[in-house]
Amino acid sequence: MLDQNLNDKVINLRRMAAEHFQKAAWNQLLALDNYQKNNFLAAERFAQLSFDDQMNGVECAELADAESLIFLDLNIEEEY
Repeated sequence: MLDQNLNDKVINLRRMAAEHFQKAAWNQLLALDNYQKNNFLAAERFAQLSFDDQMNGVECAELADAESLIFLDLNIEEEY
């Protein structure tokens, strides 16, 4: 059961990372659209949101990687 919980945690973290990256891309498009319309304040806000989502996505991906390593280590230890 511990294996399944760790596996579910890794999957959830990867899903969260993907959602953040998707939001980052969307906010980047909104930033570009506002920049083209000379709405620089809104463009800056969307660019900042995009950056924040990128950083959150990277953090979730790194956590997923760390959890995956723990999962693999536990599986290797069980074999010995």
